[in-house]
Amino acid sequence: MTLHVLFTGLVSKTSISGGDQLFLDIAPHLPKDIKLVLITPSFAKKHWENINQSNIEFRYLRDNPFDYYSNQIFIFLSYLIRSWQVYQILRKEKEVEAIYSCSDIVYADIWPAYFLVGHKKVKWLTRIYHVILPPAKRQGNFLVNFLAFYLQRLSFWMIKKRSNLILALNDALRKELLDLGFPKNRIGVLGAGIDYEKIRNFKPTKKYIYDVVALGRVAPVKGIFDIVKIWKTVHDHNPSWKFAWVGGGNENYTKKMRETVERAGLEHSFSLLGFIDKEEVYNILKSAKVFVCPDHENGWGLAICEAMASGLPVVSYNIDIFGSVYKKGYRSVPLFDTKKFSIELIKVLEDNSLRKMLGEEAQDQAAKFDHSRVIKEFLKYLKENGLGL
Repeated sequence: MTLHVLFTGLVSKTSISGGDQLFLDIAPHLPKDIKLVLITPSFAKKHWENINQSNIEFRYLRDNPFDYYSNQIFIFLSYLIRSWQVYQILRKEKEVEAIYSCSDIVYADIWPAYFLVGHKKVKWLTRIYHVILPPAKRQGNFLVNFLAFYLQRLSFWMIKKRSNLILALNDALRKELLDLGFPKNRIGVLGAGIDYEKIRNFKPTKKYIYDVVALGRVAPVKGIFDIVKIWKTVHDHNPSWKFAWVGGGNENYTKKMRETVERAGLEHSFSLLGFIDKEEVYNILKSAKVFVCPDHENGWGLAICEAMASGLPVVSYNIDIFGSVYKKGYRSVPLFDTKKFSIELIKVLEDNSLRKMLGEEAQDQAAKFDHSRVIKEFLKYLKENGLGL
């Protein structure tokens, strides 16, 4: 069979959406009798360089003037242009059997498929990772949050209308989608996967000084300003501990975060490392003692699972995925309670036996999300939907 994959959520060469990353991780492990036609920006070549491409063809989108900016308005315009480019490519393809949309909010993944399915007999597979909170309940720019919320709701309407198979990331999300009116007979559950054995057996080539690490996009909903407050309390308790935030994002938010760190007097114990290649990420995770997740919303948490596979316990806010996706290997506190977060993090850092127990639980938990299990379920869904495997 042939699967046309819309892989368009990349903001730049160094920033990739969670949905794109999840497909990037499983693509090399799919059976080679599945031909993948990948539609993606030209600068995405970097992400596929070390992957076996014997069953992959690429359709590259031409660069547009907004491709290399992290400003939210430019991202919106870039995705708008990509939507048209993707649609034109799909229209010109000799045969399109099935389309897989990597993202639930990047409309270059959703709109072209919706309009093509409207006048061609094509199977459309979609994934949904989480439901964005209403703009008044999200930190950050209200206008940006407003647009993100309603663009996702527009995508949801399109998915409900024409998608043949809708895959929610977890059971709790499936229930939430059913409450939003998604059709029960077309919605399933498919988690995400990591290369568990590779991460677990990774031998560090470098030792880093960081005791605590977070990995994620630099954005208010990821808790970037909460973590500064949290770390201020932790630093005051023990100034020798070091923290690192790994991940890129909006330039304005990065600048504000850096300024907030400096105002708090934390510049010598709090590092913003930006985007880092995977091997270095694994070196950092293997060097650390604790992983923190100050996210306000999250659909599954790829970074959390990678940290757990590295043997790190997690301290987090009590968001939906803790208790539904992840059952053990973590400690969580009420959302936005930075004081309790600090206390819990200090406790895990100081209690070696607790940290060891949680780390072992975390690694055991991560083993349940190995790629092989996810791919087996994915192939089952393809077969059930008449895609000839």
